[in-house]
Amino acid sequence: MGGELGLQFTFKEKVIEPLKTYRGSDGVAGKEIDLEKFMQTRLKLTRANGDLLTLRDLFSDIGVDPERISLDNLLSLSNDYKYLAPEIIRQFVVRGMELNVNYKDLVAATENVDSLVVTSPWIDYENPKLLPIGEAETIPTSKFTWGYKTVRVSKKARALEWTDELILSVKLPIARHWLQRVGVELGALLHADAISTLVSGDQNDGSDTCPIVGVATAGTLTFADFVNVWVRSRLISQNWGTLVTNEKMANTLLALSEFKPTNGGLGQAAVGLQSRNWVIPSSLPHIISSNIGDDQILMIDPAQAMIELVFRPLMVESDRIVMRQISGTAISILSSFATTERMARIILDKSISFADNGFPTWMTPLT
Repeated sequence: MGGELGLQFTFKEKVIEPLKTYRGSDGVAGKEIDLEKFMQTRLKLTRANGDLLTLRDLFSDIGVDPERISLDNLLSLSNDYKYLAPEIIRQFVVRGMELNVNYKDLVAATENVDSLVVTSPWIDYENPKLLPIGEAETIPTSKFTWGYKTVRVSKKARALEWTDELILSVKLPIARHWLQRVGVELGALLHADAISTLVSGDQNDGSDTCPIVGVATAGTLTFADFVNVWVRSRLISQNWGTLVTNEKMANTLLALSEFKPTNGGLGQAAVGLQSRNWVIPSSLPHIISSNIGDDQILMIDPAQAMIELVFRPLMVESDRIVMRQISGTAISILSSFATTERMARIILDKSISFADNGFPTWMTPLT
């Protein structure tokens, strides 16, 4: 017998509305969380025996088996339980977004914003060094230029449509794999946007593009080229320890002996030189993206390079076109990325020489 939980007519009031508030809305800060975790950790809802409430308990209260329910059954739930369908679909989509490379590996933080056009500062230091001064001498001023830039938040979305014939016959456990695919595609859109921002910057005029340096011998990539870049990164207090390449460069990179897995200790140094500030990383996150040139390797410090701006968090909406007997679900998010510290990213380009394409003047060593 269903209805023991007492949520058939109060599910929206007791669960869905508080959940939406917790997640945030247009221009209102919130946190990502799925329905089941929210019920257990925030609302602390329990069954009569004291056990924390699960999704399976909700289905049981409705009187359906989650392993046998069809998409049609899910989308046709009545009373307040009709609000359960978008949450179940949303949960599958979020899982899909987490199956592949996550764009959040590239950002320092996620910030909720209250406008579709966001204003943020930029600062360029000319002489940030700490200079020695004598007794009674005037303290030197660290000259810098600063200003404002704007970043426009954009929508990323994906949608699915199902005919009545499909949703009447496909069970939810089977359908969830296709629903996850929507999440994979949405996650890929966000990931591509994040990489493009790191490469091209967040300004349309190109003023924020990533600096590019060459290699010792144009056309040839060696481990020494990486060392050259890493040494400079330490001198400007950056950690270019995350690599992003496309498929072609990934194969070139992994063919270098210093990056190739070996079984006999090949390539070991005769002396273990341990630089105090870890010039050469012991391990490197390596991310693949088609948004990088064939000869290029994007090297970033994720803790300083970029932030995510969210105006509207992930939203799932369902609709029905009666005359065509089609049901659909749309998943969208209003967000963009903004660069923060320009020195936190650099591109190593195999096709050009370092002699002609060295470090920009604003990457002058601090130490």
